[in-house]
Amino acid sequence: MNGQRYAIEIEHIIRNVFSCERFGFGGVVDSDFIRTQPFIAIIAALAYRYATADKKLRGEIERFIEKNFSYLDSSIDEFFSSERPEKITDGIRFPNGEEALEKIIKDFSNLVKKSI
Repeated sequence: MNGQRYAIEIEHIIRNVFSCERFGFGGVVDSDFIRTQPFIAIIAALAYRYATADKKLRGEIERFIEKNFSYLDSSIDEFFSSERPEKITDGIRFPNGEEALEKIIKDFSNLVKKSI
């Protein structure tokens, strides 16, 4: 599994949110940081959007964070670990962490697009 590929994908989404280049927002917008702390970076981007979001979008952002909160301390590499190969995201049981991570990234991307 190539965890860096997913970190780069998240980085590009967050770069669009903050309108910055790599290493922006104090180094949070960097695939190396994101690979170790993906949800810190994702929540930072969502917090930025939350500040100007309407009530409906705020609720969607809150639900996204709540349903994925159990992964707050997980690195991207942990999604691929054999210790927890099965993952649950949004009430869906995924056969492996890669599919769960792909769903989280897709949901994050869609949520960010709604707020533009």
